[in-house]
Amino acid sequence: MKRPRHGDIERFDEWSTTYDRTPGQFFFGRIHRPVVDAVCSGRVLPRRVVDLGCGTGRLLESLLPHLPGAELVGVDPAEGMIAVARTRFAAEPRVRLEVATAEHLPLADASVDAVTTTMSFHHWDHQEMALREVVRVLAPGGRLLLADVLGIGFFGRMMRSLERHHGSGYRNAPELTGLLRDAGFSRWRRRQLWPGVPIYVVEARLAAKP
Repeated sequence: MKRPRHGDIERFDEWSTTYDRTPGQFFFGRIHRPVVDAVCSGRVLPRRVVDLGCGTGRLLESLLPHLPGAELVGVDPAEGMIAVARTRFAAEPRVRLEVATAEHLPLADASVDAVTTTMSFHHWDHQEMALREVVRVLAPGGRLLLADVLGIGFFGRMMRSLERHHGSGYRNAPELTGLLRDAGFSRWRRRQLWPGVPIYVVEARLAAKP
């Protein structure tokens, strides 16, 4: 299948070789920490975790020591980002990396325990389709951990006004609720990481087997 191209993917391809040296990586690290904590918070650790929009693999690198028996899969549509990630994990057989979009995941049905995505969701062109794809690959009881800017509050509404300049999907609370419900998640919750900053971690879960 031919990979779709748009401005965001091209920009991340061009950015890939210097991405890890940008000052914003400290900020992204602060977002990764609560996601890692959430992934590892269950009574049973996940055996396979997929990171969508994995970039150069920094979140996967943070997860590795906490999930010693798990396979970690990184997915990103930017070939340059995946190339850098492959260098990072050249000696790590537990990490698999794929060039793909969130709408077309190269994974079997019900084969994943947890899906993560950090600061990537607002770049997805087809969020409805992508969330249905996440539900397809998640096993019963599986979780989505989504950290992103939401269009909630004054600053969140400002971000919505910038759509198409940097991403296109800063969802407000009712829109996100509708997307998660329609995709097939049975319950979800969100928490704001810092007061006044419209960045949230959303945890959505599939129903377990009866």
